[in-house]
Amino acid sequence: VSRSTAAAFISACALSPQRDEIEIAHAIRRASPTATPNPRLVAVADSMLGRNGRMVTAIEKIGRGEECIEGVPFGIELH
Repeated sequence: VSRSTAAAFISACALSPQRDEIEIAHAIRRASPTATPNPRLVAVADSMLGRNGRMVTAIEKIGRGEECIEGVPFGIELH
């Protein structure tokens, strides 16, 4: 729920460098109400990808996902 959604968010940011981080975060939230990207992993990737804190801010804006025992698989479009 947190590491896998962080990986999805990080991958989408890396594969679509022109796409807005908040747009990607909102796409993940729409696809998965339980998604809670791990903030530590996102912070490391933000630094490595040179996103200047925008990835961290994006996941802070979508907030914590709904409580769950386990997540449900989801997908998002890469533009």
